[in-house]
Amino acid sequence: MNVTIKDVAKHANVSVATVSRVINGLGSVDEGLRNRVEKAIQELGFMPNHVARSLKMSATNTIGVAVSDISNPFFTTIAKEIENVIRKKSYSMLMVSTDSDIQKEKENISLFESKRVDGIIVSPDSDEIAEFLRSIKTPTVAIDRKTLKNICDSVYVDKEKSMYDIACYLFNKGHRNIGMVTGPKDLSTNYDRFNGFIKAHYDNGIPLDNENILFGKFDTKFGKDAFAQLFSKENHPTAIVAGSALIATGFLIQAKNMNVKIPEEVSVVSFGSVGLEELIDLKITYITELRSEIGQIAGDMILERIKHPDKPIDLRILQGTIIEGNSVKSFQI
Repeated sequence: MNVTIKDVAKHANVSVATVSRVINGLGSVDEGLRNRVEKAIQELGFMPNHVARSLKMSATNTIGVAVSDISNPFFTTIAKEIENVIRKKSYSMLMVSTDSDIQKEKENISLFESKRVDGIIVSPDSDEIAEFLRSIKTPTVAIDRKTLKNICDSVYVDKEKSMYDIACYLFNKGHRNIGMVTGPKDLSTNYDRFNGFIKAHYDNGIPLDNENILFGKFDTKFGKDAFAQLFSKENHPTAIVAGSALIATGFLIQAKNMNVKIPEEVSVVSFGSVGLEELIDLKITYITELRSEIGQIAGDMILERIKHPDKPIDLRILQGTIIEGNSVKSFQI
């Protein structure tokens, strides 16, 4: 039988409000009453919010982390770094995957609150989550989402600048027909990539082929399908930019399936290292995603926000760097 807060109040001969104040650490409670409530909780085995936590402190020393895809190396690396940071301060991490489902994301954040986590780190799947985050009271940090910069502490890589730099890099190599393949169209980071891509074309006076821009998912399958679609065009791009390492991996698989040589027939650049250097001779040119840096900063941010809940919003904008491999062909200009 589940023990309720009413059972505790009856056992301790106090009001429900008094029990609530004790278990939530709110307001002043007479020491005698507090001792009676704590004794009743122990005798009845009551577990407030289904979490075994201190009766004299509301802290659980737990940080909730919600990401869209727990299998994506981008998020697993960030999560590992967050855990490394918070563990040094005796915090543990509770991690969930939203599967890019906005409703599931809201439910997970609500779950974190019900578990009384001390802080939440989230990489929202949609800008729709912004208003939802305004309503929660738990200290929150957003990773990889610029649109939340006025709502909570945020750390992200400037995707617009990164895409601009990549496109200009390819133009300087003599490419004039470039493709861009990235994740969901309604995700702010992809809007940033899109803006950077367009701006680079405009600033360099190079016509833009809208059919070379494909939005979809940050996964290998979409990378394979997108590569096949772009390379099958009569006037296919001479270079294609992948919005993630998983998409770039799809490029490599499909290129092999179609007997397409990289970079001889098409050049490839990726957001983030593909990480297959030990398996293949091809070294993909990529722009750094700064996964470790994001995780470390997010971990420090959430600890600082817990310690100082009323301090001004903190915003950290990181700049990626292009790491050259041998996946880009140069043309004479």
